[in-house]
Amino acid sequence: MANKKSRKGKAQTTSASSEDVTPQTQQAASAKDQSASAGVLNPIWAKAFTFSLLAVFVLMAVMSFSYGLSGDEVDMNEYGKAIFKYFSTFGADKTVFNMPEMYDRDGVILYYGGFFDFICAIFNKFSPFGEYTTRHILNAWAGFLAIFFSARIVALVSDKRMATIAVWLMFLSPFFLGHAMNNPKDIPLATGYIAGVYFIIRFFERFPSVKWTDYLWVILSIGITINIRVAGILLIPYLFVYVGILYMMKNFSSKGSFKINTYIKPLLIISALGYLTGSLFWPYALQNPLSNPLEALSVMSDFKVNLGQIWEGDKVYSGELPKGYLIKSFFLTNTYALLGGLILFFLFFRSVSKSEKANVIYFVAFTALFPLFYIIYKKSNVYHAWRHVLFIFPSVVVIATLGWQYVNSFAKRAYGKAGVGIALVGLLLLEPVVYTVTTFPNTVAYYNAFAGGVKGAYGNYEMDYYYNSVKQCTDYFIKNELPKVPDGKQVLLLSNANHLTTQYLKGYDKVATDYVRYYERDARDYDYAIFHMALVPLNEIQAESWVPQNAIFVARVKGKPLCILVKKEK
Repeated sequence: MANKKSRKGKAQTTSASSEDVTPQTQQAASAKDQSASAGVLNPIWAKAFTFSLLAVFVLMAVMSFSYGLSGDEVDMNEYGKAIFKYFSTFGADKTVFNMPEMYDRDGVILYYGGFFDFICAIFNKFSPFGEYTTRHILNAWAGFLAIFFSARIVALVSDKRMATIAVWLMFLSPFFLGHAMNNPKDIPLATGYIAGVYFIIRFFERFPSVKWTDYLWVILSIGITINIRVAGILLIPYLFVYVGILYMMKNFSSKGSFKINTYIKPLLIISALGYLTGSLFWPYALQNPLSNPLEALSVMSDFKVNLGQIWEGDKVYSGELPKGYLIKSFFLTNTYALLGGLILFFLFFRSVSKSEKANVIYFVAFTALFPLFYIIYKKSNVYHAWRHVLFIFPSVVVIATLGWQYVNSFAKRAYGKAGVGIALVGLLLLEPVVYTVTTFPNTVAYYNAFAGGVKGAYGNYEMDYYYNSVKQCTDYFIKNELPKVPDGKQVLLLSNANHLTTQYLKGYDKVATDYVRYYERDARDYDYAIFHMALVPLNEIQAESWVPQNAIFVARVKGKPLCILVKKEK
């Protein structure tokens, strides 16, 4: 009898427990299981995450030594030095407001924040390396920080395992990696942007139990990003977007009421101080911190430079490129691992609502997609593939990584196969590993098979538009040709990229440099010439007829010529 009673009581208890299970408790149990699982994984993956970050930090610094000057780098370097002079003389030196035309051909350089270039100018005062080598190391580390903050966001919404995947997914994106080495405009902005996104998320995740340091990090990240590029102002309305997402999620769910009044004060404090901090290291903005950043935003949003671009086998001016230009460029120049993760994210988008961090994921997705579609809608002038929206790439990597997490979870639930997503992304990442090793340092010329690879894209799309390969020709000249010049003699080297060859050949008395248009080369007398494909007629690029018999060195990627060194026959 007692036994029966005991069993009955046990059954009643079990039954009562079953009735007490609600969707909320099931979700909590699921979360608990996930935590337990993460607890098992964390000791291994936490170490893998740390090792990955350290490896990428070192690799990027070492790789940066082999990259050339980019097309805008000389201008931005001089601008950074002018900013340094302005602050070191307490505003007495005003060169920064009247930059020489050779460094400011478009007349807009003062509208750039210049914070990164200012930092480079400071480091160059004591760096043991050359001026541009130092810049490239710092540029690479700016790229590393973009990877770091992207991975931190993934770790926040998932775990260290997926954060490790995010590190390698981003590092092994050749387009991003190539720009990280020598793009002083778009990479620092991408870093500031994702840092701002991260600190906004962290602030609201801790709210209302926030410390003064939480305020400080958000304000600094917004301010520094504006100091880098005025587009950083976007981070201010993003504060309100995040609160809006919280409001909608609370009001359209049974998770309680949302007291918006508690958010008003911190929103106003951060917005005001973040905006004003954005002028601290920007001489032009300092002249009128309230209106000048907005004027710069207006000017740069309507930037009228019409550059000829190779697009789908034709030469098209940037102002006439089709609406789908950015999206197609992104699709053709990214790895299968990244594109696959993006597709999976949208296929499993309903899974986002089930996440305890749904508000964070929705916010990151917004920061990835809104600027892209707004730029397309505004018909903004863009060129050089999608480099003008590189700042959204870290957010894109976050959601692509989550796409792989969702397929991983689905495979585990449906088939009991854990780690399928990890294995697939690992397999797909072998392709960019091979590409990067075999094309270094012309990494940025990557095109996937949808464009026919590099060989299929050559002559159909832009390639090495930032002049990276000029360094390879100049290095060959310095090592192999310059020693042949007798003492007391001087040779003349012409180039259609003379603003860069002049920098490489500074201090070499045996060579003089000058600019020449490609189609005027035969009318000039010279000893050597370096010609880059960016300013060569399209029909000659497509036929590869611009590489003459007397080319003594050709910088190539996958066998396709990017830059040539010519010795003129006397």
